[in-house]
Order: sequence, then structure tokens, then C-alpha cells
Amino acid sequence: MAAFLPTLEVIARWLAYLTRLQERVLTSSSKVQIHPVLSLLVFAGMAAVAYADHLVAGVSLAYLYFLPLALSAFVHRLRTSMVLVLICAFLGDWFGPAEHGQWPHAARMVLALIGFTSVVLFVNRLTAQRAALGRVVQDQADELAKEMELAAEVQRRLLPSYPPSVPGFELAARMYPAKAVGGDYYDFMEMPNGKLGFAIGDVSGKGVSAGLFMPAVRIALRANVSRAARVEQTMEMANRVMYELTDEERFVSLFYGVLDITSRHLCYANAGHHPPLLFRAHSREADWLETGGPVLGLLSDVRFESGSTDLLSGDLFVLYTDGVVEAHNPDGKEFSRDRLLAVVAAHSEVSAEELTRTIYSSVVDFSRKDRLEDDLTVVVLKAVSNTSD
Repeated sequence: MAAFLPTLEVIARWLAYLTRLQERVLTSSSKVQIHPVLSLLVFAGMAAVAYADHLVAGVSLAYLYFLPLALSAFVHRLRTSMVLVLICAFLGDWFGPAEHGQWPHAARMVLALIGFTSVVLFVNRLTAQRAALGRVVQDQADELAKEMELAAEVQRRLLPSYPPSVPGFELAARMYPAKAVGGDYYDFMEMPNGKLGFAIGDVSGKGVSAGLFMPAVRIALRANVSRAARVEQTMEMANRVMYELTDEERFVSLFYGVLDITSRHLCYANAGHHPPLLFRAHSREADWLETGGPVLGLLSDVRFESGSTDLLSGDLFVLYTDGVVEAHNPDGKEFSRDRLLAVVAAHSEVSAEELTRTIYSSVVDFSRKDRLEDDLTVVVLKAVSNTSD
């Protein structure tokens, strides 16, 4: 028996491998398209048990046939597995203790057939239930994927298809959601008085919950743009709407600005959003526009301050969400405002559209990850030369 211990160890390792294999290969199509390797393992297992039973004298190892039969019930049709039950019962009788012609022999055969058949029927039934459950889960996953795609399509339609054409300026915008539906928001609002309103925001959280709340932000802002004379009033009214719609765990950071296209004068208010970057082309200096107030939706009655500045030819105005500056690389470092400024400064001569792509590719290269950790949105406004300069 001691000489046989290495053989038992090999069998034990093989059976452990089969157990792991069962968890990976069982699908609803396994019974129709059987991988040849799995069938080979079933027969190899039967042969290994038969060989071990042959080496051990006076002791039956027929109970080990349960394992290859269990694998067979996973990967074969029931009819095939029942044939293997008969074969295993014959092998157990052939290589087991020689008691032919006595009643223990018949009893052992009957018990073996009952035991093997019970295992095969149980595993077969379990596999059928598991396959049925897998189909239900897959159907639900497919339905959810369709609903998510529909939600993503609705969200895309709420965002501007293209930036408006504005004399003296180049406009570009890109949003890259981390999931199918994102919580970032941007918008352009052409006003009848020769001004252009624009906004960028970020709903707290990620995924569906944030994405479904994003249209409310758009509605709250647009509904009050025409009613308010100043940007701070627009933000205060939008905040009251958001406060009624949100709970204490939901809020929105938002930057809203109004650009006088003729004079190139910009008025803005920042509601707790990452400060946009205003890069001065002539001085190569940067301004970070922070004037405003708290995020929207947390407090019922807040006051906002407004800031203002003028845009000169070549100036770049870059709005972004936290998916840009808070992106991490494998070392745990953030992309940061400094890196954003370096990218903008190095590519200040390119078009607004190209700069949005450059910023995105720079963040992706920095993070060195297969997918974004957070929604990433970039809006670029570039002042170009005109006759008034």
C-alpha cells in the first residue's frame, strides 16, 4: 500500500484539477458542443481509477468513479453518462475483490449502479438548473444592456451635438463617460442679445444614478437663464431648484459663464466646480476662475458672487471635470492642474478641437489604464483674431 501512495497523490491532484475545470467550462452549450479535452479527461479518469483499483489488493476503489462520472454529467448528455455508469460498474466489479458467484457480489453491483446513477442524475439536474439560471441571468443582462444603451442615447441627445459657430472663437467639447451613462454635463446656450452662455458640471457619484440626474441639471439651468439678468442670479435660482430635487447626499458642481461675443467680455460664477483654466497667449500666464459659491443642491438659500474677465486673441479657456485632474497613475499620483496647464501651454497653437483630443490622450497616457476611473469632460473655447484686435 505504501508503494501506491504516489499514485493516489497523482489521482488526487488530477481530481482537484477537474473540480476547478468544472467551474469554468459549464455553459448552456456544453452539452451540445463537447470539448474533446473534457471527454478525454473523463475517460482518462476512469482509466486511472481502474488502474489504481487493479494495484490495490483486497480493497475496492470503485467509489472513485464518482468523480469522472460527475464530470461526465457536466459535459455529456444524460444518455452518454448512463452508458459510462454501466462501464464504471463493470470496471469496479472486474478490478475489485473477487467475490463472483456470492450474494455480496450482486449487492455490490446493485449499490454501485444506484450510487453512480444517483450522482449522475443529481449533477445532471444541477447542471440543467444552472444552465436555466444562466439563461435567465443572460436575458436580464441583455435587457439591462439595452436599457443602459437607451439611457446613454437619451443622455447623448440632451448634450449639444456640435458646439455653436461663434464669430471670433473656436469651440470644442468632448465627454468620455467612464460607464455607459455618465454624470458629467456641458451645454451651450445661444442668447438673443448676442451673448453665448455655456456651462460644465458634474453630478456627485458615478454611473446610472448620476446619469439619470444629469438632465435635471440641464433643465434647472436653462429654465432660469432667460429669467435672470446676471449669472449669479441664474445660479441662485438653479440652486433652489436643485435643492428641491436632491437629498443630502446628492449635489452638483457647476460652472456657468456668459460671453459677450462682440466685446469678448466674460461673466461667470463657479458653484464648487474645478476652476476652469484661462491661459493667456501673450503672457503665457494662467488664471484659475474660482469666484462663485458652494455646490448646488446642498443648501436651500445661498448667494453667489460673479467674476469677469476679457478674452484676447489667442487666449484659451479650458473647462474640465474631475476626471481630468484627479486621474491617477499606477503610482497613485494625480494628473493635477499643473499637468493640465503644461499640456495646454505646450499645445496652445493648435485648434480647440485638437486640444480637447490632446488633453484626453494625455490623461489616458498618464493613467496607463484600460478604462477611465471617472467621467472625463473637456470644453475648450479659443479666442481667434478678428478685425477688432
